[in-house]
Amino acid sequence: MRTVFIIAFFFFSPALFAQNEIPIENGEEYNAIKVKPFLDTLHKQNDYVIAFRVVLPSSRGSKPNYFILTHRGQSFQGFKYTGELEKLILPDQSLELIWKNLVQNELFSMKDEKELSNFCPKKYHVYNSYSYEFTLISKSRIKTLSYYYPEHYDEACFGMPERKKIINSVSVIDLLALKD
Repeated sequence: MRTVFIIAFFFFSPALFAQNEIPIENGEEYNAIKVKPFLDTLHKQNDYVIAFRVVLPSSRGSKPNYFILTHRGQSFQGFKYTGELEKLILPDQSLELIWKNLVQNELFSMKDEKELSNFCPKKYHVYNSYSYEFTLISKSRIKTLSYYYPEHYDEACFGMPERKKIINSVSVIDLLALKD
């Protein structure tokens, strides 16, 4: 009986461990030269790095402001980057909920807004607003998702489920990590 358990463990273990690895689809091969140095540092220490920021039209030249979630094995850490990397003191449950939400909202397989068809009439277009930007990094892949003023376009030009998923992901990050 004991032998059966040992054989079963070795037979099923790869499948169990493979479930923890989430592939980044629609991305490109990781290249440290193309990544900001603080993200490269975190990449070297973790299995996944997810950086989120709001890009404002007037933000050129201003300090960056990122929320970063890292995942290594079964542990999570949160960081803030505003020119200097600062570890956030957040409950493990909050960080895990953020991770699960990002997975549930399919950010790892989602396409960037520029790659999707947009059938929104020109009368609803807005030209001077913000974008939500996510940079997802695994050991070997990277991709950036950028969605321009998703709340407005979701209301005015419904029909793009990716926008709802981005809005939901940002709401959870705001609620659990950026509440101050």
